[in-house]
Amino acid sequence: MRVNASGAARLVAAPEATSATLTPEATTAALTPTLAPNRPGAKGALTLALQYTGGEDGVPSPVHRSVLSLPAGLTLEVPSLRSCSAARLQAFGPKGCPPQSLIGHGHALAKALAGSNVIEEQVALWAFIGPPQGSNPTLELLGEGSTPVPASVVITGTVVPAHAPYGEQLVIPIPPVPSLPSVSETSLANLTLTIGTGGPHPARGANTVVVPRCPAGGWPFAAAFTYADGSSGSTVAKQPCPAKVRRRTTRAANARVVAPRARNAATVSLHESGNLHLTSKRGFTLNEQGSASGTFNGTIRVRLTIVSSSHVRAEVSISRSGGSISGQATASYRKSGTSASFTGSMSVSSGSGSYSHAHGSGLSFDGTIQNSNDAIAVRLSGPISD
Repeated sequence: MRVNASGAARLVAAPEATSATLTPEATTAALTPTLAPNRPGAKGALTLALQYTGGEDGVPSPVHRSVLSLPAGLTLEVPSLRSCSAARLQAFGPKGCPPQSLIGHGHALAKALAGSNVIEEQVALWAFIGPPQGSNPTLELLGEGSTPVPASVVITGTVVPAHAPYGEQLVIPIPPVPSLPSVSETSLANLTLTIGTGGPHPARGANTVVVPRCPAGGWPFAAAFTYADGSSGSTVAKQPCPAKVRRRTTRAANARVVAPRARNAATVSLHESGNLHLTSKRGFTLNEQGSASGTFNGTIRVRLTIVSSSHVRAEVSISRSGGSISGQATASYRKSGTSASFTGSMSVSSGSGSYSHAHGSGLSFDGTIQNSNDAIAVRLSGPISD
């Protein structure tokens, strides 16, 4: 983030000039990622710390474009999906956005040159979910300077698929921010941004980062930058996998447990398909309904949410005379041409009527979404018990 500073600024003495013209040191960046907790499957927060060095008189060249690559499988879980536009942030600030759209906080130190003096500006950061661009999620990053001069800027980033070992990239174009006469374009010295809510027990309904399986060597991160002086650079980092904890085996743990005898459960092989139409749409969420054909031959309803450029989640229910079944699904997601496809798995967690004891896991869940009208074709298959 770049925030212009003017007026009464804290001045840092510049190095003594020499008779020779010195070439500014090339700007470089270092990235430090932290997942907390760092346990695969845990819900928590991701903190990204960036440190820039080099430049004229220790003022790094301003960043005009950044591309941040994230580990495969890393997802942001948003229980109540809402978004906030850049225009609203510019008009009303962070308080003008729905609380559910806030996904992170941070801070940064910005610098600029005023002659031979260095101006420093402390910047507060907020990250919000932005309106989707087609099927791609966006992030709105608001920076507000407080001292020496209040100022603010909003920058929009887009989440797109990435090549292995990464899953997604956050692409952020950063246009130059006009500066005061005789003051250079403002640049970043450092930045720290935390996405999600950390701690061992996030509050119910909190936006959290879901930690993926840890690959050999640790979770990979990378960042690439294009600077105002025409140069570019990149940096990579890994967060190590957590150490494995050996658990002591007790006699009680190994003891045979005799469970109460349950009623005999009937297993049904579910095969269902349906062509659904859009009933309502809000941001990243599509509400769909249609007729199902197959095992149930009833009505199928799907509430599908695009949670990232490569993942969706869904709530699915199938109803017919005599009862219904309901479940949750997660799937990978890929957009291609005039449609998008999703492939994943579903679990049946509840039922009603004749299917009040229905349950099952590992069912196949796949289909397509038409870009023109958001119509969904969906297929479900797998065993369920009742």
